[in-house]
Amino acid sequence: MIGARLPLARASFWLAFLVVLAGSVVRMTGSGMGCPDWPKCFGLLVPPTEASQVTWTPGAHYDEGRMLVNNDTLWVAQSAFVARDFDVERARGQWQPYLKHDYATFNAAHTWIEFINRCLGALAGIPALLLLLAAAWSRDLRTTLLALLGVLALGFVAWLGKLVVDGNLIPHSITIHMLGALAILCIDSVIIQRLRSLTVRWHRSARWGLALALAVTLAQILTGTEVREVVDLLLKQGLGRPDLATSLAESHVLYLVHRSGYWVVLAAHAFWIWRMGPFGQKHVLRARNVVALLLVGQLVTGLLFAYGAFPAWAQPIHLLLGLGVFLTSWGLYWRTTSR
Repeated sequence: MIGARLPLARASFWLAFLVVLAGSVVRMTGSGMGCPDWPKCFGLLVPPTEASQVTWTPGAHYDEGRMLVNNDTLWVAQSAFVARDFDVERARGQWQPYLKHDYATFNAAHTWIEFINRCLGALAGIPALLLLLAAAWSRDLRTTLLALLGVLALGFVAWLGKLVVDGNLIPHSITIHMLGALAILCIDSVIIQRLRSLTVRWHRSARWGLALALAVTLAQILTGTEVREVVDLLLKQGLGRPDLATSLAESHVLYLVHRSGYWVVLAAHAFWIWRMGPFGQKHVLRARNVVALLLVGQLVTGLLFAYGAFPAWAQPIHLLLGLGVFLTSWGLYWRTTSR
C-alpha cells in the first residue's frame, strides 16, 4: 500500500509548502486583513470583487453576518433584511460595528490574495485526511500516528489563523502560525522518508552536526520572522525601505543577532557536510548540494537587506530559502543513522 500513502504524503507536503508560500505573499503585499472575518470574507462565501459589493445600497437584500464599509467603519448585519435607510437600520440595531478590530478598508487584490491563501489551506487538508485514512487502512501504526498529528497541526494552524484575523494580526501570533505550518511540513517529511526507506549510515559526528545545524537554522528562521514583525511596524510608521537596515541596526538587537546568525548557520552546515565526506548515495549528495545552493541564495538576499534598499520581493524569497535549508536538512536527517 506504499503506492497509495507515498503520493498522498508528498501531495500533503507540497500543498502545505504552497500555503507557506501564499502566506509569505500575503505578508509581502500587506493582504493579511484582506478578509476581515473568518471563515467567510465580508460575510460572503465568494469574496467581493468590487467596492459596490461592500457598500450599503438601498433595496439590496443583506443576510445575517454580511459586512459593509460605511463612514470608515465596518458594519455587520445582525439579521436578514432589505435595506431601506441606513441610519434607521443602525438605530434599530440591524447594523452593528465590527469591534474585533479596526479594519475598515476594501481592496479587491488584498481580499483575493488572502482568500486564495485560505483556499490553499483548506485544500491542503484533503490529502492529509486521505493519508490518515490510507495509513489506518494499511494498519501502519507509526504512519497513522504521524498522519493524525499532521491533521491536528492543520487544525491548530486554521484555528490560529482565525485568532490572527480576529485579533488584527497580533504580534507573535504570526510567528507561531508560521511555526505551525513548519511543523506540518516536518511531519509530512518524516512520513515520506519512512515510506521511501532510504537509510544511510553516517559517522556519529556528521549526524550530530546535522542535528546542530537544524537547531540553529530553526532559531534563525524564528528570529527572522520576529525581525519581519519589526520591519512591518517600521513601514507602517512611514519609514522608507532604503532606511530600514540602518534603523534596524541602530535600535534592534534582534536584527543584529539574526544578521550575524547566518554565519553560525553556515558554519554548522559546513561541519556536517565536511564530516559526511565526499562520497555517498546520489540522493544524499543531491540534498547536500541543494542545501549549499540555498545557503548561497540566503546570503545574496541577506546582502540585499543589509546593503540594498530592503526590496519587498526579496523578503518572501529569503524566508522560503531558509525553510528550504531547514526542510532539506530535516529530510536528510531522517534518512541517516549513526555508526
